[in-house]
Amino acid sequence: MYKSRLGLVALFFVIVSLSGCAPAHIFTGVVFDDLQPVGELRGTTHNGTSFDLADLKGKLVLVFFGYTFCPDVCPMTLADVSGAMRIIADEDAKAAESLAALFVTIDPERDTVERLAQYVPAFHPDILGIVVEPSALEEVKSSFGVYAAKSEANVSSEAGYLMDHTAGIYVVDREGNLLALFSHDTPADVLAADLKVLLKR
Repeated sequence: MYKSRLGLVALFFVIVSLSGCAPAHIFTGVVFDDLQPVGELRGTTHNGTSFDLADLKGKLVLVFFGYTFCPDVCPMTLADVSGAMRIIADEDAKAAESLAALFVTIDPERDTVERLAQYVPAFHPDILGIVVEPSALEEVKSSFGVYAAKSEANVSSEAGYLMDHTAGIYVVDREGNLLALFSHDTPADVLAADLKVLLKR
């Protein structure tokens, strides 16, 4: 009987110790330790209202740079971002309130506010399309490390021209620092799993 009790006590401590040793979450994206501010991001939303990234302080913000004439990468990325947002909202409505998403056009020559208003809400009603004044766009792209330029190889395309551009999903933390970077082709469920962990920080 004594040995049996000792065995039960030992088993209890093993269970307790293991319960406190859950494996650390492995992120699919790159999460930065050295946080740096992303700088100013101001423009006009697809609703026609003025926008300032600073107004979203306190939220985790997903930022994707693209353009509406993009034939594949941009719409697929927006679909994955919207899918991740829906997964989080379905599982934790309160956490979803602390998440925002922006689609910043790199092609203000064609992507007017009106065009963004037709394009962006088709993916998710809470994603904001942002038009930055051309005079300020270069600085914004530089602060995020984004490259974007007209593609000389596609100037005769049906769309008129295509854009070569950096494709990634940037995550800005609640204080305006660059927190993480995800590949543009990160599946919605994988992106949601990472974001749920980041939202708890």
